Amino acid sequence: MSENRSIRREFLRRAKAGFPWGIVLVYLVFVAGNAFTIPRPEDGTLLVVPEAMAQVYGSPVTAALVQFFWSGLLGAALNTMDVPFLVERRTLLWSGTHFLGTAAVFSLAGWRCRWFPMRESWLCLLGLLLLCYVLKWSVRFFEWQADVRAIRKSSGLNMAEPSWRTLVPYLLLAAAVELLLPPGLRLADARDFPVLTGIFYPFLLLPLFCFSSACPLGTRLPRWWLLYPAACALLTLPHVFLLYNYTALFHAGMAGVPALAGGMAGMVLRKLKKT
Repeated sequence: MSENRSIRREFLRRAKAGFPWGIVLVYLVFVAGNAFTIPRPEDGTLLVVPEAMAQVYGSPVTAALVQFFWSGLLGAALNTMDVPFLVERRTLLWSGTHFLGTAAVFSLAGWRCRWFPMRESWLCLLGLLLLCYVLKWSVRFFEWQADVRAIRKSSGLNMAEPSWRTLVPYLLLAAAVELLLPPGLRLADARDFPVLTGIFYPFLLLPLFCFSSACPLGTRLPRWWLLYPAACALLTLPHVFLLYNYTALFHAGMAGVPALAGGMAGMVLRKLKKT
């Protein structure tokens, strides 16, 4: 009972913290969308809600308030993504249930806020949401493996493994994300305006993955983790010239800087645990 109570408290705490971040994230997406809109909105108007939504609700202000609620609810759902991993039993079941709940919130929010002009756009974004969960599951699996090795070491069951062996699985996962994912997204992308490979991958998926995967490395590997941000930046270079052009060299920064920030955050967490 005490474990269930603590998990519920953690769920509520993260949900409350994620609510305002969801609002900020959605409105940043609209601000970025205005920057890439062709042609630009008339009179320089900054659109923070879809025009179809404003027409349905009769007022942009009312539409914005409704979008506030649904954006916050989506942020709360996404910020509790890690909570199922705190459950000792049936972790995969609870994590899958959480994904279905988040997908339902995402779909309802998109329907109420008119985010999806076409069914294909909804399915595409839903696939990206699933991809985020898969990446998170993969990183968490490597963390579990490291925890098991640490427990075995403290119990005297085996000798300490070299640091590079802990780093290698993360490098392989980074190579899969940065070398295999962009061509796959390009196959499903629009030819006239490649949203998946032009916006969602470099500005959302890539930095989110690099940060979240580097954080446990900063916690576990005091010095070796510094190789990871450099590797993340270098792994973006092949597709800069194969799928994009030289103007996409900023992808290296979108990978290396979040990985560096994640590793530093992991180091801070490690020091806080020792105190």
